Amino acid sequence: MEKEKDSIKWLLILDGYMDKDNRTTNLIALNVGKSVIVAAIYFLASLIGGIFRLDTTTIPIIWPQAGAALAAVLLLGYTALPGVFFGSLTIALAAGVPLQFSIINAFGNIMAVYIPAYFIFQQKDFSKLLENHGSILLLVFFGVIIGPLISAMINITGLYSLQLTPIESLPSILGKRWLRDALGVLVFSPFLLVWLGNPFPRFNKEQIIEELAIFLSVVGLVLFLFFSKIHSDAVYSISFLIIPLIIWASIRTKIHGSSLINFITTLIFLWGITHNQSFLFNGSSLPYLTFVFIICTMLITSLIISASMAKLRISQKSLSYLSTHDTLTRLYNRLFFETEFKRLEKSRLFPISIIMADIDRLKDVNDTFGHPTGDQVLINVASLFSEVFRQEDIVSRFGGDEFVILLPSTNAAIAKKIIKRIKKQISSYNRKHVDLPINISMGVSTANQGESLKGHLKNADKLMYQEKQKKKRE
Repeated sequence: MEKEKDSIKWLLILDGYMDKDNRTTNLIALNVGKSVIVAAIYFLASLIGGIFRLDTTTIPIIWPQAGAALAAVLLLGYTALPGVFFGSLTIALAAGVPLQFSIINAFGNIMAVYIPAYFIFQQKDFSKLLENHGSILLLVFFGVIIGPLISAMINITGLYSLQLTPIESLPSILGKRWLRDALGVLVFSPFLLVWLGNPFPRFNKEQIIEELAIFLSVVGLVLFLFFSKIHSDAVYSISFLIIPLIIWASIRTKIHGSSLINFITTLIFLWGITHNQSFLFNGSSLPYLTFVFIICTMLITSLIISASMAKLRISQKSLSYLSTHDTLTRLYNRLFFETEFKRLEKSRLFPISIIMADIDRLKDVNDTFGHPTGDQVLINVASLFSEVFRQEDIVSRFGGDEFVILLPSTNAAIAKKIIKRIKKQISSYNRKHVDLPINISMGVSTANQGESLKGHLKNADKLMYQEKQKKKRE
């Protein structure tokens, strides 16, 4: 018998070690898979960057991989860093860059996302939906400014230490490298964070039509600017219409819509810059820098407006909720009850049953244990009601310790069964909570078509009061 127990014990220990080994293997496989995917995305992003090259250089004016890398780390965590390193190393080696400098460059790209991500992760209020100003400021300061600057400094340090570039060229390389990375983060990171880091919002028919109209208006105008053959003065004048359209998009559309519009608009602009498309661009450095500055200002302004509108929508939703709900119990309040009461009076949802409920001896609970305990009793009753009643029933806190429930399309027989169900729930609750039981007096009255709801409300209140008096006499 002892030998059998020892055998079982060792089998359990061995099984535990095997489970641990399996978990470790699965974790390693998961992280390797993440790294491979991130490296592939990084490489593909660099290919997209190849579209945005000026005629005078082979280097793109924007590095999408910088934005993709930061978004990957913010979405997946630090486990995405190896993928960033190997993706960067692969691109550099494929371009014929010396191995030593490729490693230094890859290290710089890792630091460009690790340091911003580290500081962003320290802030609990950072939102991947970019729905508050703090999140935008964090992304712009650390992601757009600090991260690319660190990468650029490491890059020119490697160039100088390996004697690959004359020292007098380093400041120019620093500025251009920072600008490419900064543009990549500003254009790609917000779009990827919003679309990959958050569930897709629900839209009604009117919202879909409006957002589609805004999208087509903005993108259509931008395409017109680049493919029309009208005079340059007219193009410049028409181009200013983009600003109010972008503001309109930021105000009226949700963050998913505005980020998509900003993303596509910016890519078209950058493509126009690099291909000297339209009379807006003539290939000189002044229009290029001017329009890059305009693009950056437009993107940041749009993000701030979108965040402001998101905050406003949350506030409006909160105020709307508070106007119809009791803050303590989270049930409907008296104002909402009275509104629904008037609506149901004119409806065809008869028979309508009304239940009046009053918590017994709540004042004694408040006097003996304090108001916080009394508040907890109210919350417990509300929770119990939420379990019993249907979604279409109007369960309201009518006053201090009184509740009223409107039951549309409910006859007297069903109403009586509901009262029994409530009492059964109360008994079950009290068996588990002997220290703070719930006792409720109730009255119910049913109004048929053509009868006054007000009269039955008074009748339910009267019956509830009679039950309460009966309990006091017992």
